Amino acid sequence: MKKFKYDLFSKMYTYSRNVVFTIVSQQEPYHASVAKRLKENIETQVWELEERQPKVHVTHEDFPIPGAWTIIPLLRPLVTKYNGSDVRWVVFVESHTAVRCKRLIDALAAADRHKDTMWIGYPLRDDEPTIIHHFTFYEELEEEGGFVYPNFASGFAMRIQLMEQLLDQIERGDRKLEADFSIDPAFELAQLIYGDKTNPGPLLTADPSFCVVSADNCATYPRQFDICGSPIPESSIYFAVKTWSGFHSTRAKVVKKTWGKHVTNIMFYSDKDDPSLPAEAVGVPNTKTGHCLKTVTILQRVVERVRDLPHVKWIFLADDDTILGVQRLCEVLSCYRGGDDVTILGERYGYGYGKRETASKGYDYVTGGGGAALSVAGAAALGACACADPAAPDDMTLGACARILRLPLTHSPLFHQARPREYAREAVARDRPATFHRHEPRDPLRVYVTWFQHHDLPANRNWKDEL
Repeated sequence: MKKFKYDLFSKMYTYSRNVVFTIVSQQEPYHASVAKRLKENIETQVWELEERQPKVHVTHEDFPIPGAWTIIPLLRPLVTKYNGSDVRWVVFVESHTAVRCKRLIDALAAADRHKDTMWIGYPLRDDEPTIIHHFTFYEELEEEGGFVYPNFASGFAMRIQLMEQLLDQIERGDRKLEADFSIDPAFELAQLIYGDKTNPGPLLTADPSFCVVSADNCATYPRQFDICGSPIPESSIYFAVKTWSGFHSTRAKVVKKTWGKHVTNIMFYSDKDDPSLPAEAVGVPNTKTGHCLKTVTILQRVVERVRDLPHVKWIFLADDDTILGVQRLCEVLSCYRGGDDVTILGERYGYGYGKRETASKGYDYVTGGGGAALSVAGAAALGACACADPAAPDDMTLGACARILRLPLTHSPLFHQARPREYAREAVARDRPATFHRHEPRDPLRVYVTWFQHHDLPANRNWKDEL
């Protein structure tokens, strides 16, 4: 006999057939394999519960839409596919989200008892306006607990009815798609759903079944990013740091005092030579913003240099205020292909997906501040990109070029474009991070000491001095 959950309020049976599982995935081999395992795990669990094949989608295979990771482009194909069916809920998870199907179905059945509950998840909130959320703060929502958005790593569920309503509102112009940039898809989806005072949408309902750490009552929780075998040798990475002569005695010195002392291959690329760092002039005038020509020139130089270093498989492109954990980076890169395989890894942003007129031409890019881990082949491919202007945004230009060249970009949530305090505490604590960006003004060493120093010290046998 099949097992099910009976909903006394709505007089409906809640089977897995009422649920669509959507794994927001990436085509890169490591991430694709993790998504495949999650899909197989969900299928096994549901078969054991109901002897039924569940509806599970892996987005890079089933919905290969530009910007699918921002969620909004997935609404139309999902609604079109399941409109008129018995599907009531769509669950969105990452490939590293752990799912316990029985508890999840129970949570959705409980939500069905409340007709005003339209989407559920673990709520995050900003303690203050942050750069990654465009310094947006919603005072009008403070009386209702503040602006909350789902922790994507824990997954969240939306009624398909809400998805249909949202699409109708977009078509009528009641919901505006006006964002040029896509940074945090969960936050930006919440913005779209909530609307404004004249046409407010349903707030996210907090559900304790969606967890940030594993516990017995959890239906979902984020799994950590395990190391794949052993960390790669630190000496197989060439660290290229973008700087300017005005920062040689400040930011560059911080790099030398922190993570820079734990690496073998490092060069600062600047407008002037400085043997004390060491820094090498790239022959490109410094610009206040963008740095496109400078970055492309650096890539070309580094690729040429590592031709004589066959043990180097990776190039890590950093700003002079990028803060990173060397040991953690070596662990992360153990899961990816360096050398002759094209790999471009970092924190992914998007441009153009948030507007209807530009969505089809939108593209991903790896943000520069959090650093970019490039296989040697990936760096060589990006080094062939052209800059419309020397001061054009380097990361966006390389992203647009990668789209034209069909070079895959891979997102890692362990890379961060901002400081730790710019992120919700639960989000940044999901796993050991690999990078952050920007020094704390009063204590530029603090982020490194807090997050990375402990792990870097045992990894470097030549370490002698304390910070």
